[in-house]
Amino acid sequence: MKKIIFTLITTIILFSSCEKWIDPDINIDPNNPTDVSMAQLVAPIEVNLAYVVGGELTRYSSAWMQQIAGLQSQSAEVDLYILGESDVNDAWSYNLYAPGMINAKILIEKATANNSPHYAGIGKILMAYHLGVITDLWGDAPYSDALNGIELKFKPTYDSQEKIYTTIFTLLTDAVTDLQASKSVYSPGDEDVIYGGNLSKWIKAAYALKARYNLHLAKKKGASAYTEALANTAKSFTSNDDDFKLVFNSAYNNANPIYKSEQERPGYLCANSTYIAMLKAQSDPRLLVYFNGNIGSSAGENNANASKIGDAYGSSVSPVYLISYAELKFIEAEAYLMTGNKENAAESYNEALKASLQRESALGDGSWYNSQKETSATISLAKLMNQKYLSSFLQLECWTDWRRTGFPALVKPVGAVISEIPRRLPYPDDERLYNGDNMPAGLNLTSRIWWDVN
Repeated sequence: MKKIIFTLITTIILFSSCEKWIDPDINIDPNNPTDVSMAQLVAPIEVNLAYVVGGELTRYSSAWMQQIAGLQSQSAEVDLYILGESDVNDAWSYNLYAPGMINAKILIEKATANNSPHYAGIGKILMAYHLGVITDLWGDAPYSDALNGIELKFKPTYDSQEKIYTTIFTLLTDAVTDLQASKSVYSPGDEDVIYGGNLSKWIKAAYALKARYNLHLAKKKGASAYTEALANTAKSFTSNDDDFKLVFNSAYNNANPIYKSEQERPGYLCANSTYIAMLKAQSDPRLLVYFNGNIGSSAGENNANASKIGDAYGSSVSPVYLISYAELKFIEAEAYLMTGNKENAAESYNEALKASLQRESALGDGSWYNSQKETSATISLAKLMNQKYLSSFLQLECWTDWRRTGFPALVKPVGAVISEIPRRLPYPDDERLYNGDNMPAGLNLTSRIWWDVN
């Protein structure tokens, strides 16, 4: 929370150090405005979210899920589960909380004050997404006590993960209501770099996220989690055109985070031999989309000849998928399977695989796809989750799925410094240093978060 505190202190100083006899405009820096419009807030929140989700955080989770491997320095250490408090400071303090959640809150408040529910709806979905990332990676986290402007407590208490999930669902429900409002003084347009102001697509995204979070609670809620997920998938995406994604720009400052990571640290990341082996085993045409070759490196091996991330995911203009139609159909397939409807499960599974292949321009004449289709007699949770894993390259959701289901069945790498594959991120040392009285104690990388019951 250090950056939030710093921002607060700066604001207080600015407002307390200017006497009335001084021209109020004399100290205004036109390059650093003290206030911005709703339209100016949307894109920075979206880009910042995609940047941290598709960059730093997925580099950790995708390494632990053995999709990618590190060849040197920190990336090689992460493979062996060497990740400390200071390594996650940037993601927590300087991306997700500030500017991410702070700006989302400002957007919601501005939209409410200006009778503009369409902007409020977008703000609530973006806030829910930030919260989902934080709680699924860390567990309990500050929220209710953490974003109160100049009334912010320097040591905010932590909301339980159970409470945060309730907040997420409330935000998404309210967002749909806002986006369906018949009147809104201001409405988003091209400044929305995800959907270009298309409110119907934002509504679909809200339902998609509800379905994702329903599924996360399956260990806690049982069958009702699946039935609720199905109710939400029915109102959500209908094709790849609905994907909730952000496409980056060729300008270096606005480039894809994996591309920038590779430019700044060439040779750090490569294909993991586990992922390569699974793709090779079924002659998967997406292998040469994900990577520029078919050679992998296992954790700790540091094989300099291993293939690099391909241009589809590692170029300056590559997209980051926040939630996709393919994922939604896999969610639907799992929910049908776990509620006993194997016929619908197979149908949704096949559509999910087809959507993934089409997204990667790897469907071809359809012969490989047809050879991989499942039926009500052949579909299983292992097949479903393994295929979802192969269809979700560089996605945070793979780690969540593994914690929920145990698939894919991964083996801890030789040389790992802890006894199990990690199940959570460490809280940052910013929190321990500045909010240690409230930060949950006694946890490590293998401690389970609330929904991840054994």
